[in-house]
Amino acid sequence: MAETFLQMLHETFERHSARRAVVHQEGTFTYGELLTRASAGAARLRSLGVNKGDRVVLCTSNKRAFLMAHLATLFAGAVTLPLNPRFTREELRFFLADSGARVAIVGDAVAPILETLKPELPELQKLIADVTIQDHSTTATHHSPLTTHHSPSDPCLILYSSGTTGWPKGVVHTQANVLSSLRALQACWRFTPDDVVLNVLPLFHIHGLCFATQLTLLSGGCLLLEEFEAQRTLERIGACSVFMGVPTIYYRFLEQPEFATAACEWKAMRLFTCGSAPIRAEVLPALEAALGKPVINRYGMTEAFVITSLPLDGPWPNGSVGKALPGVEVSVAAAPGEVGAVRLRGPNLFSEYWNKPDATREAFASGWFGTGDLGFLDANGFLTLVGRQNDLIITNGFNVYPQIVERVINECPGVRESAVVGVPDDRKGERVVAIVVRADPTLDEERLRDFLGDRLVVYQQPTGYHFVDALPRNAMGKVSRRELRALIDGGIP
Repeated sequence: MAETFLQMLHETFERHSARRAVVHQEGTFTYGELLTRASAGAARLRSLGVNKGDRVVLCTSNKRAFLMAHLATLFAGAVTLPLNPRFTREELRFFLADSGARVAIVGDAVAPILETLKPELPELQKLIADVTIQDHSTTATHHSPLTTHHSPSDPCLILYSSGTTGWPKGVVHTQANVLSSLRALQACWRFTPDDVVLNVLPLFHIHGLCFATQLTLLSGGCLLLEEFEAQRTLERIGACSVFMGVPTIYYRFLEQPEFATAACEWKAMRLFTCGSAPIRAEVLPALEAALGKPVINRYGMTEAFVITSLPLDGPWPNGSVGKALPGVEVSVAAAPGEVGAVRLRGPNLFSEYWNKPDATREAFASGWFGTGDLGFLDANGFLTLVGRQNDLIITNGFNVYPQIVERVINECPGVRESAVVGVPDDRKGERVVAIVVRADPTLDEERLRDFLGDRLVVYQQPTGYHFVDALPRNAMGKVSRRELRALIDGGIP
């Protein structure tokens, strides 16, 4: 049995060499062709001086080029470091300097920025246009067996955390923990070579790269790589069996007049999943009624891939993110049914924070990894999250969990969505403030207060309301509470 992610990937590519692996607007590739191109791309990188363990930055919006570069990097024994091509110059400078990346494979938009940064990045030796690896691999006519020895403890992927406090940390994943994570997810979601997966998520993010892409390829399935465009995506889902989305994508579906009609034709679809943020509770019934299937909620993070998932066969508690995946242990530092800090341990966990030994030791000091989330476990092992520890609001000594307050606000007629944050208060310590996106432009603070009056206890009641056109979000659709607090500090014009 394969002991490393790369070995398993190589074996899958060989075993399914004649099957379709990737479908993209620029062409279709079998697993055999993918193996040939990955081998050739790896040889090209080695000829450019890329050695085992070197960090290789991938920063391009071209999905085909990104995938080819990622596979070439893996086959060369190097470490993939994906970055958002929309990052600012300052962000790019930080990530390349912090990682000590020697090589960056970049798209046209990013190349000029990195050229100007090269004098400040002495370890950056090579800038490679994304098409270089892609074009070189296209001319390959055969593949070679793996020539570099890979051990389970070798790093193969560095993902930077979201950086909710200070600059992000580089999260190092090894061959073993990537393989363990994907095998557990493969079993939980029952992936087979017959699956066809539509991936409209960005590949620089763990969701699009690890769950949608690597899981599909490790399973021998067919991966459809596309950009998200609501109407086009609705048309393409009919040819698929699995779709992975984030809440904003599903909300866009609901806005399309043809959504319900199109969903009736999706005969091959067996699995819809959602991650990165929860779907609003008041939207879920209409969404699932149109889909004709439940949306499988799951819980994951940069340090641990997917931690829990709803089982494919219900029933399950409303609002739950499911049970721990095979091999993963989840614990809550509180009595059963009570809210506490969510902790975990298992072979899916990252190995270290890049160049941060103190942070690594602290993360694993207790033998459990603290996720920073708050939640509770029921008697059957189902986990329900109530918020982040950093988002917890303490007012007059009482704990207020933002997600609970938001869920009630979102039930108010005329509310599209909301977010709740705590702001400093001299008397209470913190006070609760709500930021609301209206579906009904006539909705005002008085109506909200009346609605919430008997639905929330006194200390949960927002003391202030702000109405905005949209909530600030990151690239994966998560609401940015840091930006919300900045808006409040600035008076929210």
